Amino acid sequence: MQVTSVEPQKKRKDRLNIFLDGAYAFSLDTQIVLKNNIKRGKQLSQKEIQVLLKENEIAKLVDLALNYLSFRPRSQKEIVDYLVKKIAQRENIKFAKAKESKLIGKCIEKLTKNKYIDDVEFAKWWTESRSKSNPKGARLIKLELLRKGIDKDIIDEILGKNLNQKELAYKAIQKKLKSWQQLPKVEFKNKAYRYLASRGFEFDEIRQTVAQLQQKS
Repeated sequence: MQVTSVEPQKKRKDRLNIFLDGAYAFSLDTQIVLKNNIKRGKQLSQKEIQVLLKENEIAKLVDLALNYLSFRPRSQKEIVDYLVKKIAQRENIKFAKAKESKLIGKCIEKLTKNKYIDDVEFAKWWTESRSKSNPKGARLIKLELLRKGIDKDIIDEILGKNLNQKELAYKAIQKKLKSWQQLPKVEFKNKAYRYLASRGFEFDEIRQTVAQLQQKS
């Protein structure tokens, strides 16, 4: 089949309409058109067309993933789940069926190659963010990262290097001190233990933190 026209879309300047043998056939990302030298007069076989369309679908998924990543860093599992959901909605198929799409794997390969996906860096970022404004203990952070699909060995290494549990526990309870300062010591201790345990801190870290606070009171 012969390319008879390549025309820019009115609403999407980054996409071009491809006409074959005088009739509209499909649209492609501009970068794909340039990369494959698609222009008027070029002959395309059915196999070449299928390769172009597949490449175009991968490019669409990459765009979706990059938009998703623009809000905050994501783990590989988060991105895969997001793309599966989008494919399921677009093609009106079940989540499990959409997850079988080989295009997602190709998309993930591209994103990983270009450093948009890096579970080690994601785990570092997640751990750091959980240590700042709203401190959490290693137990809770580990659970969150496991749910994000991060490998256990990566989690253990990151948490071991990047968390000072005693410091975080002390920091975590600071915002509660004002409202608890008039409580009897036993009630204060009970509240502190329950609160810090709910934030993912271990018994020894809690015990040392509470002891430090009671010494200052």
